[in-house]
Amino acid sequence: MDLIGDSALDYRYIGQRIREVRQQRGMTQQQLALGICNQSQISRIEKGVESVSADILYRIARKCGVDVRIFYDMAQDQISEMQTIRKNITYLHRQQMYPELIDYIEHCQMEETERPSIIDQQFILCQKGYAYLQLGQISHGFQMIQQALQLTYHTDRLPALHEVEVILAMASGYALQGHLRSCISWLHKCRQALHQYSELDYRFPQVFYCLARAYNASEDYRLAIEYASQGIRYCEDHRFCHRLEGLYYECGYSYEQLGQTDKAQRCYAKFRMLSELFCLPE
Repeated sequence: MDLIGDSALDYRYIGQRIREVRQQRGMTQQQLALGICNQSQISRIEKGVESVSADILYRIARKCGVDVRIFYDMAQDQISEMQTIRKNITYLHRQQMYPELIDYIEHCQMEETERPSIIDQQFILCQKGYAYLQLGQISHGFQMIQQALQLTYHTDRLPALHEVEVILAMASGYALQGHLRSCISWLHKCRQALHQYSELDYRFPQVFYCLARAYNASEDYRLAIEYASQGIRYCEDHRFCHRLEGLYYECGYSYEQLGQTDKAQRCYAKFRMLSELFCLPE
């Protein structure tokens, strides 16, 4: 899971600071919203799931009797701190150091002086849950990942990009429990969401890879080939290496199960070549 950039983080912390200033003034969300916007928008801004325009932020600051710069200045220190935490968690995840990842998160939670934004809470809870999945504590980890998704997701819409990360982890949990139909259903929601955003995205290969694996596990080899092939084309068109070797392996496995030996061997050869390439020392 890659680190989210500074610009994506700002409004989450600004929303958190708006809530803190509002509460310090003894105001409800409805009172703050009066004459500015509606209460539900203030709620979404404070949760960090909606950005706040400069005009609305200025009017909030004026109503609370503070300089608008306080929201940026107060947020900046925690943004820097949270970036460090995210980087460390991401590193431990990529190195598959799952016991250390859990220990690090628990240490951060013990030491924290500021409450993370709701999206950062979601990221941390999801990462911890995924680590438990990989350590064999499937029920415990899966429950954490579900809780992480419930922090922001509502089933009446497609997932946001930060929710795609959580759903991928949840799909892994479903697969580990043998619930392949649920796994596939959630993966298709991820695929639809990524198509909607129409951005070059490292999550596409991951979604195609997981779909190919899930369809192979359910013995629907033709669909496994279809999604593995889409993933391979996406990687090659956009020069992505992430999951490319795995996509070739899943494609080869599907062809093998269908008795198409020549195609299977070609895919396996590319899988071996890429595996050796990625394992070369730096």
